[in-house]
Amino acid sequence: MRHALVILALLAPVAAIAQSAPDPDPAEGRRTCEAKADRSGITGDNRATYLRECEAGERLKQGTAPR
Repeated sequence: MRHALVILALLAPVAAIAQSAPDPDPAEGRRTCEAKADRSGITGDNRATYLRECEAGERLKQGTAPR
């Protein structure tokens, strides 16, 4: 029983920090993806596709993707 209390005591501060973290700015993901596309030299229709897929990946990483 003590082990469960110790584990809960250790996890409680982590949960509070995770809940209080500010939501990432959606434009930040767009800027990140545009910078990656620029560095890679991706242009035209390929760039549009890359940006769409990259932004979807950024939303997944940030946890803001719809489920």
